Amino acid sequence: MTNNYIDPGEQVSARWLTAVLRQSGALPQGEVVSFEQRDTGAFNSQTHRLVLRYSSEAPAAAPAHVVIKRNEHEDGFDEVTFYNCVAQLPDHPDVTIPCYAAARDEDSGDSYLLFEDLSATHAPPVTRDQQISIVDGVPSQQAIEQVVDTLARLHAYWWEHPLMTTDTFEVGYWSRNRERFELYHQRRQRSWRNLLTNNPDWIPRDICELYESVLEALPEYWERYLEPRFRDGAQITLVHGDAYFANYLTPKHDASGTTYLLDWQSPTFDIGGYDLANLCAAFWTSEQRQQDQREQRILRRYHEGLHAHGVDRYSWDDLLLDYRHGLIFWLLMPVQDGSDGSQRSYWWPKMQCLVAAFREWRCHELLNSTY
Repeated sequence: MTNNYIDPGEQVSARWLTAVLRQSGALPQGEVVSFEQRDTGAFNSQTHRLVLRYSSEAPAAAPAHVVIKRNEHEDGFDEVTFYNCVAQLPDHPDVTIPCYAAARDEDSGDSYLLFEDLSATHAPPVTRDQQISIVDGVPSQQAIEQVVDTLARLHAYWWEHPLMTTDTFEVGYWSRNRERFELYHQRRQRSWRNLLTNNPDWIPRDICELYESVLEALPEYWERYLEPRFRDGAQITLVHGDAYFANYLTPKHDASGTTYLLDWQSPTFDIGGYDLANLCAAFWTSEQRQQDQREQRILRRYHEGLHAHGVDRYSWDDLLLDYRHGLIFWLLMPVQDGSDGSQRSYWWPKMQCLVAAFREWRCHELLNSTY
């Protein structure tokens, strides 16, 4: 895979597909003569499945089904960086979708990725609609275990990785230094005020008091827990940033097959608990998390997975603390969602789930708050 950008123009063509596949090495001879385009239903990008037809000279191994994802105005830059980086890491675990091409145009900001189409063998354990419905958002136990194992393998590989000292990916999205934290804090405060303005006298008082308390306590919390952590680079890994169940592909038939994590729009070196909190608390009620000790079993399995893949100086108590850090971070995400214009039917159930988890895990104690 190479990062040489081949401009597709306004529309993808058979000629363009031939050029990209040839550059990637997937089509050493022959050409794409036609293709059929099918919608994937993606809500945040131009993503389509393509069924390719080749000339007679093309090898039998040439991909017959691919997925193309196109972004505009730099929206896909980080994802292109991620896939090109992974392509240069021969020992990277096979938890990312095979990618034929990932390229971006520095002038226009446009980018594209061309993936193997796994729809015949894999599917999300829950759809996005099921996920955000809350009611239907719990996958099968087998799918949960596959997803947790994949996340643990990924985090273990990137644990305190040497690339953290380069500028390949951001380090500490909001917490790496005082300047970044203050910008983040100001943004979340503005978003909270905006949310209250747009929903006057509607959000329950106890939840308003909780959010006011959290926003007030964040600076001291950052200084006590996060500033030294990121200064030392201790127990930091590459997080996905949106690792809920609908962003995984699990095998349809072979339970031992590979589970993939897709949609790498925001890879960042950060605290692994952020991905866990997103997975377990953003779209699950207290009852769903506690049923059959689902949340605890996920955390145990993840912790055991880290140890199995070489992370040996990370205790159970370390993980529980990081999970609470993740809950504090994600608690403020529905505020941003609502301020940015998301429908109440999306951000309000999410907020209720996260508030419940925040309270159950006594996260206010980390914030030095009396709430």
